[in-house]
Amino acid sequence: MVDLHFKNEEHFNSFIKNLQFIGLGSEGYCYKLDKGIVLKHLCGPYYTPKSKEDILKFKDINIPNYIFVQNLVYIKEQIVGVLMHYVNGKNVKKGLYNINILNLIKALDDLIIATKKLSSYGITVFDVCPVNMLYNKGRFYFIDTMDYKKSEGDINGSFNINMKNILYDMYDKMFTKSILDFIKTIPEIKDFRQDKDLLVNPSYVLKILLERLNNYFGCEIKTIEEASKKLVKN
Repeated sequence: MVDLHFKNEEHFNSFIKNLQFIGLGSEGYCYKLDKGIVLKHLCGPYYTPKSKEDILKFKDINIPNYIFVQNLVYIKEQIVGVLMHYVNGKNVKKGLYNINILNLIKALDDLIIATKKLSSYGITVFDVCPVNMLYNKGRFYFIDTMDYKKSEGDINGSFNINMKNILYDMYDKMFTKSILDFIKTIPEIKDFRQDKDLLVNPSYVLKILLERLNNYFGCEIKTIEEASKKLVKN
């Protein structure tokens, strides 16, 4: 992956009009290039111009779950876009109901390891919302990471803050109302949204929930969606 340089705006627009459009956000439009690369055109209403050093501050941090900017796109000397690796995943905004619960548990355990590593660099996540979280083949990925910050604070404190920021919206996309009502009957996890230990150990919640669901129905439950439908019928 290398920087892209364009001589003028017309040259740049001619280039991107032939790319596959894959989405837009508050900071710009995203297009897919060949070889698994995404070009994000920084033109959104909430984008604040940043320096090269600020945009590339996490370029050399290699954590597969977190997609950091690798290169820049220029028109003459002006930064107009960024390049990063493409991830093909299920948008968490669409829900996690139909993903195998055992796979979700493994993915959450993997996420804990990745976020501990991220936190060891003193990095704090920002702008984490369902549209910036993807799931694919047993792993969660986080995109739109340009606003992440680096500090010299306590590593454990950073990890706890990061997991709470990540999970706050993820839980809402994982559990239906019937599942939340069922959770209220389980003493160990009924207050999980307020319990710091459970917030930073999300797979623990799912492990207990899955065990209780299997016992309650007398059969192996595969997904949250399946359990939800059974609970509604009951």
